[in-house]
Amino acid sequence: MNESKQTQQSVDLIIRIALLLGLLFWCFLILKPFLEPFIWGTIIAVALFPTHQWLVIRFGLNRKLVAFLLSTILILGVFIPAYGFFATITELIIETKASFEAGNIPIPALPEEIKNLPIVGETIAKFLDNLQSNFSQLLVDYQSEILTLLRKFATLLLDTGINLFLLIVAIIIAGVLLAYEGLEDWTDKLFNRIIGKEGYTYAELSARTIRSVVKGVLGVAVIQALLAGLGLNLAGIPHAPIWTLIALIFSIIQIGPSIVMAGAAIYLFLTQSMLFASLWTVYFLLVSISDNIMKPFLLGKGAEVPMPVIFIGVVGGFLLSGFIGLFAGAIVLSIGYKLVQKWIEEHTNKTANS
Repeated sequence: MNESKQTQQSVDLIIRIALLLGLLFWCFLILKPFLEPFIWGTIIAVALFPTHQWLVIRFGLNRKLVAFLLSTILILGVFIPAYGFFATITELIIETKASFEAGNIPIPALPEEIKNLPIVGETIAKFLDNLQSNFSQLLVDYQSEILTLLRKFATLLLDTGINLFLLIVAIIIAGVLLAYEGLEDWTDKLFNRIIGKEGYTYAELSARTIRSVVKGVLGVAVIQALLAGLGLNLAGIPHAPIWTLIALIFSIIQIGPSIVMAGAAIYLFLTQSMLFASLWTVYFLLVSISDNIMKPFLLGKGAEVPMPVIFIGVVGGFLLSGFIGLFAGAIVLSIGYKLVQKWIEEHTNKTANS
């Protein structure tokens, strides 16, 4: 009788666990479309929390009003450059389409300085002339390859647009979290529940790591891209918003905007006066090395993360989640790295003391 009762209790327990797991899995499926924006929104909220608190205390403002203002500024900071980028892309597509229909490839006139280069100048000029005259035949010969490339480009643009929309959604979520008064206490309780009595330490470490990476890596990259974009626009570089986005990506993956800046300088030397090009080259050089000045001030002490970890996080995040992964990947992997490092240090200290 007891054995039958135990069997019945075991069956009841298995059924309850299965129902609970089923419910949790169902909740996960419901929340899955919002999971990535929520994670990124949480990261943004943690990064902005000190600024939010300072504004509330310093000026005596309502925390909800400050959260709304910060969210609005961030949304405008994303929307305005994105609008410039897509407007430039749209204009470029329209111009290219018109050239294709006319059977002319949109090749700019070759500067005389390049034509007069010894040995290679005449060869380059002949190649471009042949390309221009035989463009219609090239379209026919490589039609399938061109269509495949255009489809991939359209998919990339669509993914970029979706990711930018998700980023705006994440900023709105961050604003809601900042407006919620119990966010910090709730986070500490969650970490204590998951990890134990040391949960507060891990929560603090995670927050410090987020702020360090956001300021010292992403913040520096955004500032460099803004400075680069300002210079590219004022110097009259064609399609400056596109090159600004490329400079931002290079800065995030720790290559820096030097390649874009060097290309812009070369273009100016080929198309503008020596004085004009020289002055802008000095500016572009300062932008390229500005991260060496900003990082020591913006990277937080005690939360340094090796550059290989950040690089892997950026590349892996991009491959996993597209454009938004450039930002989230570095932060998430940095948090994981610091938490594992903390866990190993605690285990080592306990072993040494025992």
